Amino acid sequence: MRAEPIVIAQITDTHVSVGDHGPGAAYWSENGRRLRAAIRSLNSETERPAVVVGTGDLVECGRDDAYAELSRILSHLQIPFWPLPGNHDSPGRLRTAFPHMNWTSDSTGHASWAHVIPESDVTVIGLDTTAPGRAGGYVEVERLEWLADQIQGAAGPVIVAMHHPPFLTGIDWMDALGFEGMESLQQVLTEYPPSRIIAGHFHRSISSQIGSTAASVGIATTMHLDLDLSNAAVPAVINDPIGYQLHCVTSEPETQVITHTRFIDRASVPQPIQLAM
Repeated sequence: MRAEPIVIAQITDTHVSVGDHGPGAAYWSENGRRLRAAIRSLNSETERPAVVVGTGDLVECGRDDAYAELSRILSHLQIPFWPLPGNHDSPGRLRTAFPHMNWTSDSTGHASWAHVIPESDVTVIGLDTTAPGRAGGYVEVERLEWLADQIQGAAGPVIVAMHHPPFLTGIDWMDALGFEGMESLQQVLTEYPPSRIIAGHFHRSISSQIGSTAASVGIATTMHLDLDLSNAAVPAVINDPIGYQLHCVTSEPETQVITHTRFIDRASVPQPIQLAM
């Protein structure tokens, strides 16, 4: 019998909203309900995830009342939750809302963390790729040095999580938001390759590779960005099936990270079938 994998669930871009905070409010009115649906599904997984990583844009407006609502919703999650800031979040308020995290010091200028999953040798490194006033990604020398130190110091498989994906996606109007320091980040991830890189920000499943490491964007629990790879694409969202991803870290015969996508809201109940042998 195979050894049980370490399962890391990823939810992203939950954009929990409270009140009316601008012209985009209509897009996010269902976000709380959708996150609750994701939590019910996560709690019912037959192979219970060891942890749920939230890869940013957890609230829409970065306000205290939004984090209070996010905490109320997450109080029903029966699995440890490890959050990261996205460009819609307030890193300071996120620190306050989740004081159990091993956040980097305020003096570093970034809200990153590194945790070893209990009863395993798997390390998850959360890299803050945000900066005040920027919608796009940002990393500087200090963050890159911190990341390299964390990867090198890990005793086993390493999952690096961040909000902004460290690669161009071909969705031009989102790529145009930029990622200052992306090439330097790619160099670090190539020189010190983790087992997997996971990100958010684009609201839909996307796969790429950095050096020898697979890198992916997780499926959002909210409205998705419309998939239009043309040069003339305009900003648009679409009500595609929502869900989350399950990253399974296996150890036999060697370390692998295998990713599955769980669709919810529009998913049907599994129907047993007879296999012709």
